[in-house]
Amino acid sequence: MSEVAVNPFGAAFDAVASALLKKHWGAYCGVVRDGRSWRFVRDPSGGLPAYLARGPGSCMIGSDPELIAATGYWRPAIAWANLACHLYTRGLPTPATSLEGLVEILPGHTCDICDASVPIEALWSPWDHVASDAVADRQEQAEALRRTVQNAVSAWSSRYSSILIGVSGGLDSSIVAASLTRGDVRVTGVTLITEDPDGDERPFTRQLAQGLGLEIHEIPYDLADIDLGLSCVAHLARPIGRSHALAYDRPMHRLARASGVEAFFSGNGGDNVFYYTQSANPVADRLLADGAGVGALHTLRDVSRLTGCTPLQAAAATIASLRTRRGGYQWRTDPTFLHARTCADLVHLPAEHPWLREGRARAPGKAAHIAALLRIQSGLEGYDRSLPPMINPLMSQPVIERCLAVPSWMWVEAGRDRALARRAFAPLLPDAIHQRRSKGGPDGFANQVIHRHRAEIIERLTCGHLAREKIIDSQAIVTLLSDERPTLGADQARLLSLLDTEAWVSHWSP
Repeated sequence: MSEVAVNPFGAAFDAVASALLKKHWGAYCGVVRDGRSWRFVRDPSGGLPAYLARGPGSCMIGSDPELIAATGYWRPAIAWANLACHLYTRGLPTPATSLEGLVEILPGHTCDICDASVPIEALWSPWDHVASDAVADRQEQAEALRRTVQNAVSAWSSRYSSILIGVSGGLDSSIVAASLTRGDVRVTGVTLITEDPDGDERPFTRQLAQGLGLEIHEIPYDLADIDLGLSCVAHLARPIGRSHALAYDRPMHRLARASGVEAFFSGNGGDNVFYYTQSANPVADRLLADGAGVGALHTLRDVSRLTGCTPLQAAAATIASLRTRRGGYQWRTDPTFLHARTCADLVHLPAEHPWLREGRARAPGKAAHIAALLRIQSGLEGYDRSLPPMINPLMSQPVIERCLAVPSWMWVEAGRDRALARRAFAPLLPDAIHQRRSKGGPDGFANQVIHRHRAEIIERLTCGHLAREKIIDSQAIVTLLSDERPTLGADQARLLSLLDTEAWVSHWSP
C-alpha cells in the first residue's frame, strides 16, 4: 500500500472512484457526487488537461486556458517565479502553472469543488501497480504487454474512420502502427526528414510501409515553417515546446487538412512507459527482489552490454544506487543559461512530486521508471481546439499499469533497451526495426534554424521578457552564439526551449 491513501473520502465517492479507475480508462475528467459535495476527478494518464481558477465562493475548471480567460472569470498574467521554477526543474509536473491564478489538477488527482479552498488530493498512485514479487516468465509478460497495447490502440482507433500516424522508423511509433489493424479505418503514415543522414529515417519507414502495407508520406523539414515569434505551445499553461517543432507541426496540420483525417496518432511516451534506461538501477532492483544470485549476475551482464561499461563499473553503479535509494529518486535540475539570481533563489527548493516521495526506500529502478512517466506528462497536453485530437495510445492507463507491473530488469534483457516491448512485437515488425539500436532525429535541422536565425535569436533573448525579468543569462547566450560552430551539442535543445518560452510569454502578455 502506498503512503498516500488511494480513496480517503466518503464511501459513496470511494465506490464510484474505484469503478472509474478499475473499469474505465481514457482521456477524461469527471464530476462525482460525494455526499453533499462534488468532486472533480482527472484520469491517471493525463490525456485531457485540467486547469482550475478560483474566485470568491466559486471555481472554474477547463481544459483550455484561453477558453477560461474568454469567460472573463480569470485574467491571465505571467507567474514569473513559477516560470523560472518550471525552467529550472526541467518541467517537473506540479499544480502551479506559469500563469497567475491558474492551477493544474494533476493526473490521477481529485478536488472537492464545494470546498472554498478546493483542496487537491491524490486518487491514483503508480506504486499500487508495481509488482511486489519477481515474475519469472518473460514470455507471459511479453504476451500480456502485446495484448494490452493492441487493445488500447484498437479502442482508440474505433472512434475514428481516418487516422494520421507519425512514424520515425523507431520502435515505439512502429508498435502503434502495427497495432492499427482494424479494416474499417483508413490509416496514413507520415515521416519528416532532414537533409543530413542522421535525420533521414526513410530506410526504416519504407521497410515499415512494406511490412504493414501502410502508405507513408515523406515530407522534408522546411525552414520556411519557422517563426521565432510564435510558440508551438501557445495554447498551454506552461511553455514546454521548442521553436523548431513548428516545422513538424505545420506540415502535419497541412497534411491532416488535405487528407481529412480525424485524429493524429503517435508513439509518444514509448521510451517512458517501456522504461528506456542506461543505468544500473535494474541490477539494484533485482538484488532487492532476488538477492545476490544468478539472476542478478545476468542483469549485471545485460546492463554492461547495454551501456558499454565493464561489469566492474556496472557493479559500482549498482552499489551507488542501493546506497542512495532511501533518499528517493533525485530529479535533476538544469541551471543552463539561467540567471545567477534565479538559480540562487531556486537551488534550495526541493524538486518533489507525490509519486517520487512515495518511492523513497523502494526499488530505485521502479522509482526511475515512474520519474520517466512524470517526464512525459506535460508533453501529452497537446490540446488545440483548432486541430484534430492528438492520441498517444502508449500512455493509456492500461498500458501504463501493465508496464509498471513488469520487473525493471526485463526491460534491459540481453543488453537491449525496451527489451520486453521488442520481444512482444517482434512477430509483427520488420527485423530491422524491432532490432534497431540507433535513433535519428531533427538535430541537424535544429542547428540549421539556429544558424539561419542567429542574429534574431540574440535579439530576442537579450532584449525580451526573459532577459528583462532576469530569468535568463543573456551574456552566456551571446557567448554561445558568437561561436560559429555548425552544431551546439546539448546546448541546442535548451536554446530552442528558451526561444519558444520567450514567444509563449509574448502570447500571454498584454
